[in-house]
Amino acid sequence: MLIGLCGLLAGCAEHAEPVVTEAGEPMVANEWTALPKSPLSPREAVLGLWTGREVLLIGGSDASPCPPNASCVGDPTPLADGAAYDPATTRWRKIADSPVPLTGGESAVVGGTAYVLPPDGKELLAYRIDGDAWARLPVPFGGGYYLLAAGDRLVAYLGSEENGGGKDYVFEPRTATWSELPADPLNPAFDRAMAWTGSELVLFDHELVPNPGSEKPALTRAATLDLAAGSWRRLPDSEILGTGPWLAAGDELVNPMLGGADGGEVNGWGRTYPYGGGLAPATGAWSDLPTPPARDIASAGARTGGTAVYFGSEGVVLDTATGTWQPIPAIPGGDVTHRTVVAAGVRMLVFGGASFDGTPTVVDDAWIWAP
Repeated sequence: MLIGLCGLLAGCAEHAEPVVTEAGEPMVANEWTALPKSPLSPREAVLGLWTGREVLLIGGSDASPCPPNASCVGDPTPLADGAAYDPATTRWRKIADSPVPLTGGESAVVGGTAYVLPPDGKELLAYRIDGDAWARLPVPFGGGYYLLAAGDRLVAYLGSEENGGGKDYVFEPRTATWSELPADPLNPAFDRAMAWTGSELVLFDHELVPNPGSEKPALTRAATLDLAAGSWRRLPDSEILGTGPWLAAGDELVNPMLGGADGGEVNGWGRTYPYGGGLAPATGAWSDLPTPPARDIASAGARTGGTAVYFGSEGVVLDTATGTWQPIPAIPGGDVTHRTVVAAGVRMLVFGGASFDGTPTVVDDAWIWAP
């Protein structure tokens, strides 16, 4: 069971800087605090990322939001402007416009540069944070790729091999060059995801077979890559169904997704397999998540003492240091969907979204929560 993980990770002993309100008062833990008004207009589908000091919010759509369960055409004129928020000073600043309009996309921060891969995957955008300037870089691949910061390098990996095998790549910022990663030891796969332990790259996936999950569960497989040596190491298969997201916590990687599946009535698997769990890459040992406080409660992510991964703003968050689940209080101000959620250290910042209370509209409110 994942308890006391941060005792094994030196970085977990660091404490996040206190958050203060606009009036300079300390923020109350486990409560949402409204942020000062941002320089951005109301919008949803904003790309959000954490630089280590600021939250960057880029692009999005200010079109009338699509109602739940409806099928709508995407915004033909997405936005390109952006802003940065510093939780330590509670100040916003405008940043230079993106070279291309964005609604979402992939992002990762390496050194002092934020890299953004637009949804079409045609080029890599590099935002130099201190210089407030963008550059456009070529890529050796097409769509369907994801980004991951791996120390002082950037990894771009293919999300699925369902349409044919592809290559994964590593980008060296100092020389602005791409190199192919060695072929992984797993046969063709889908739901591919990668994580960085601080010393190794870990690949998670599901084997690509006809009708996956119809007769037996599509269990998560894993392998590690030593980037310096260029050598892969196959790990034992898991008993979980999820391939991400992952948070490095001590000597383990944690996937905090709650819930599971049993295959249904027709092709049942005999038992329920969980979506999430933990992996110690050094030993290949898999572990279960701590028991949640309620059976059907949703997970919003997990945190260590200094970092977090958040993918929702409702439900519970796993504290990997204690092995306990912490409830997230409701955000004030009514029901808003499609918020952008960013892990700012251990804090959670949410921005924008869509409100369907009356006339559908996009909003520009921003909130921050500190566990």
